[in-house]
Amino acid sequence: MSIIKKLREKLGVTQLDLAEKTGLSLRTIQRLEYNNRAPKGHSLKELAHAFGIEPADLKLQFNDQNQVQSSEVVFIKFINLSALACIGIPFGNIILPIVLWKRKRSSKTIDESGKKIINFQILWTIVLCFLLSVSPFINRFFIPSKPLILIVLAMAFLFNFIVIGYTALSIHRKDFGFLNLPIRLL
Repeated sequence: MSIIKKLREKLGVTQLDLAEKTGLSLRTIQRLEYNNRAPKGHSLKELAHAFGIEPADLKLQFNDQNQVQSSEVVFIKFINLSALACIGIPFGNIILPIVLWKRKRSSKTIDESGKKIINFQILWTIVLCFLLSVSPFINRFFIPSKPLILIVLAMAFLFNFIVIGYTALSIHRKDFGFLNLPIRLL
């Protein structure tokens, strides 16, 4: 989640309210939240004033976020994409990410992001196993002439690929607020 959005939500205002409070355009607020880049000049000063902090402190928050080293971002991407191992290796979507995550767990960013990715893959695998176990028994109620188990399998893999792709885009934007599920196994 972007820093501006976090601060805005903490303040309890909408994007439009923040735009009116700061004198900035709604489009500027939206762009700053989406890009998650540090505002400059007048925008920095007005946003800091609206959030009740010093401009230097707001800029420092962005600098701290940008300290996430590019090698860490690449490694998190690698952990995420390693979940695609489920294509050729049973439970590879869990095993390979865990092996990679354990190697660089000392980094807080890698540790937290790796846990989120692995947690999702474990939950996805549990749900998939349940659906595959149940589908032969309920097949006759839905489409007796077609094997429901193959449809369930195809849909589940498609869903997992979409989530992996969305997560990859979030990581690329350095937005590490992805896959915040209510059930945490790690």
